[in-house]
Order: sequence, then C-alpha cells, then structure tokens
Amino acid sequence: MENKTSKYFKYAIGEIALVMIGILLALQVSNWNDKRKEKQLEKRYLSELILDLKTDSIVISNSVMESNIQLNYKQNIIDFLNKKINYSRDSLSLFFNDQWQTTYSFNPITTTLDEMKSTGNIGVIQNSNLRRNILETYNNYLVYINQHQSIYDEQQGETWKLLFSTVPNLYTGSKYQINDADIEKALTNFEVQNRLFGNYVSGLNKALKELQTWNSDLLKAIRKQSKQLNNDYVF
Repeated sequence: MENKTSKYFKYAIGEIALVMIGILLALQVSNWNDKRKEKQLEKRYLSELILDLKTDSIVISNSVMESNIQLNYKQNIIDFLNKKINYSRDSLSLFFNDQWQTTYSFNPITTTLDEMKSTGNIGVIQNSNLRRNILETYNNYLVYINQHQSIYDEQQGETWKLLFSTVPNLYTGSKYQINDADIEKALTNFEVQNRLFGNYVSGLNKALKELQTWNSDLLKAIRKQSKQLNNDYVF
C-alpha cells in the first residue's frame, strides 16, 4: 500500500508539473503572439505616418517657396520706397499684389494620429522619445495654424479693407487687375506703407520654415525607427 501510495503521489506530482508547464507554455505563446501583433501594428502606423508627413512636406515646401518670393517682393517695395531701386510700374504692381493676395492654407493629414489616439494605441510606438516627438510635432502644427497662419490671414484682411477704402480706384473691374497709374499713389500712402511693412509676411516665413524643420526631423526619426523595426521584426 505504501508503494502504491508513493507511486500515485509521484504520478500526481508529474501530472501537476505537466499542467503547469503547459500553462506556462501557453502563456508564453500568447505573450509572444501579442507582442507580434503589437509589432505589426507599430510597423503599420509608422508606415502610414511616413506617408502622411511626406504629403504634408510637399504642401509645406510649396508654401515656403511662395513665402520666400513674397518676402523678396516685400523687400523690393521697401527698397523702392527708400529710393534704393527704381522699379517699373508693372514690377511694382506684381510686388504689391503679392503682399496681400497670396494666401496659405496648411491642413495637416492627421488620419493616422487620430486613429492611434481614438483606439488608445499611441502606446504601440515603443520608442518613448519618438512617441513624444510625434505628439509635439502635431501640436506645433496646431500652434502654427491657430497663431501664425491666423495672424497672417487677419493682417491680409486688414490690408484688403485699407486698400479699398483709401485708394478706391486702385483696381479696375477686378481686384486682381491693378490700375498701374495709381500704384505709386498707393505706395506713397502712409497708412498703406505701414500696413505693408507690418503685414506679418516675415513672421509667417519664419514660422513656415520652422514647420518644415519639424516635419523633416520627425520624418527622419520615424524612418530610422521603421528601419530598425524591420531589422528586428520576428514573424
């Protein structure tokens, strides 16, 4: 009886050990599977963020080029008023029109980030520095839109109202068809000069270039992380 009891006890211990080993293996497999799914999701998010940021980059780059031209035209007007350079009326019309007719509209693509936030999956980005960089960059996008772009649009609107109230004959038929005969008259108007000098063109140009840097830096960081993830990825 003692031998049988000992055998049964050993058998029971063995069965328990096998069950425990089975549970541990199942947990290990489940944990491995969860990590694999998270890596797949992180890989997808990074790829989609790259596409979003590349599209934003094109819009920002085009805006920077337009803003550089506008800033240059503004300096041309200043040089003319300071009698440094004598431009033709056609050139002055071009410089003048660009100061208040050029508009910028940056609407970043936030589809991927919105999904990450709404599903609570922002944490699948394992690199904490990159995760913080993503959130800060998109926050800087909002700051640009709500502050810099908003100020610029307000200044453009004020310039429009001033021009049509102080120099009513400046444009003939359409506001885009300037009356060349009145261009110098408009530029010698003290209020118009003040409005042109303070039209926030320089401020927006600086803000756009900062926007371009944020976008470029984040793209580089995400591409680096995506490359590392592809090298470390286990199927």
